[in-house]
Amino acid sequence: MPELAFHPLAFVRAEHNWSMDDLAAEIRRAARRADRRSGADRNRIWKWESGRVTPDRSTQYLLADVLGVPHREVDALGWPQWLPAYTRPYAFDPAGSRAALLEVLVAHLDRRAFLVLGGGALIGAAENWARTEPERLRGALDGRPVDTALLAWLEERTGELRLLANGGGPFVTDLVDAHLHTVVRLIDQARCTEETGRRLHTAAAALAQSAAWLRFDAGRHGAAQRHWQAALHAAHQAGDRDLGAGVLSDLAYQSTWLARPEAAVQILAHARARTRSPAARSLLDLRRARALAVLQDGCGVARALASAERELERSMPQEAPAWVSWMSPADLAADAGRCWLDLGHLDRAASAIGEGLQRLDPARTRTRAVFLTYRAEGHLRGRDLTAAAADARTALDAALDTGAPRCLDLVRALLAALAAHQDVPEVGELHAYAHDRLAAA
Repeated sequence: MPELAFHPLAFVRAEHNWSMDDLAAEIRRAARRADRRSGADRNRIWKWESGRVTPDRSTQYLLADVLGVPHREVDALGWPQWLPAYTRPYAFDPAGSRAALLEVLVAHLDRRAFLVLGGGALIGAAENWARTEPERLRGALDGRPVDTALLAWLEERTGELRLLANGGGPFVTDLVDAHLHTVVRLIDQARCTEETGRRLHTAAAALAQSAAWLRFDAGRHGAAQRHWQAALHAAHQAGDRDLGAGVLSDLAYQSTWLARPEAAVQILAHARARTRSPAARSLLDLRRARALAVLQDGCGVARALASAERELERSMPQEAPAWVSWMSPADLAADAGRCWLDLGHLDRAASAIGEGLQRLDPARTRTRAVFLTYRAEGHLRGRDLTAAAADARTALDAALDTGAPRCLDLVRALLAALAAHQDVPEVGELHAYAHDRLAAA
């Protein structure tokens, strides 16, 4: 797996524009404020960053005081993971998975300067996941035995929360987070059998995946990525390869969204190599097609879409993993249309997106908002401004109903593209309507 070129502490110093001498002076000042003494100097900082020496816990607390990190996070994550610039993916072993899961419990992480892992780091994590067989869970953890009734209740609620998360919203995020935190603390502190540990890790993976999507929809990409990383580790410890592949496909989707399609293609290749579910392979193929379309690889798109269609036809709804149970012919059609739109095949795109919208479950409002922006963009490119304005208006209403910033961002980008045509009456009316609705939101 690729390593960081610099120690995370070096990133912290760079963020604050500190030399090694500057940081040592900050630590000494923190010690004086605490009525203590510290021998921190340039040489000692260099030893920490070179990996030759690990600072003792009391010194780490002083450094945490300098950086504004609570001491409980130092204790929870350990050195150097607690530093607010740690970007190296964790190893796929019990210790690494524990760190990845505990990371979602701490608060300071959204303030990191380096919020999103680079494509190379994600590809390395995917490759390492694909070649590392899950280790057997430890038979016992420190603490009390897991309450089996509580475990069964958490598993039932996990399934319900996965469905509820499709609607989004801050209260849903709070509910998912609360259940995720409970499960992670049980994993970390309770005593359990191997089977109970597997079930806890499976629940943690499902909850972390839902939490990641809620953050992705809110535009919090760094937080989303950390939750997907936690989900990947939990699925790995549970031995659920299909769920792990699904989490990697989510990370790939985010990479495409963040204009890193090359990384997405490689991540998906590693993910598909280890999944067995036809429904899961269909989704992976579809997301591969999306990334290839951005790369303007028409032949690759056609092959990926054909494979996605074959796999979806082979899948049995009752056998599909819960995390991909939403995958349907509507999703395949509309996302295929998005691919054709990216490749400039407007008629083919319009037909496919229209089919997807027609077949989509009416309850999936967020997805409908996204698909409507696809079709409106196609109308705009084809110079059918009346149809583009009509779809943009419906997409705006749907996006406002969901409150998902990701959907609203798509609509705002569409409105900006239509702004040059306000001399067309329907477009002018759309902008007046959008101004009023967005102002009232």
